[in-house]
Amino acid sequence: MGTYFQVQDDYLDCYGDPEFIGKIGTDIEDYKCSWLVVQALERADESQKSILFENYGKKDPACVAKVKDLYKELNLEAVFHEYESESYKKLIADIEAQPSVAVQKVLKSFLHKIYMRQK
Repeated sequence: MGTYFQVQDDYLDCYGDPEFIGKIGTDIEDYKCSWLVVQALERADESQKSILFENYGKKDPACVAKVKDLYKELNLEAVFHEYESESYKKLIADIEAQPSVAVQKVLKSFLHKIYMRQK
């Protein structure tokens, strides 16, 4: 569940509305090893990787825009939503495998607080 939460955080850093989430995402500018950049590196061809290497980790808004354009080209929003759906299914299955109904209730309560969160 912690991994899922962190992946969401990385996604929201890039795609979340700063006014709604309460912060301006800076993972791209700060050269963070976020889930999105890892996904981009796994999916990009050599030309796309070149764009990423030339622009990632720079505070220039034009460079950030190029990285975000590449994310869009690689359809990383859809990749995230698929990850989110599959993670939820797996987490529910893992939770329901717990022998204690009380533990299941607590874990499901936590999961439902974070599933598809927007901030």
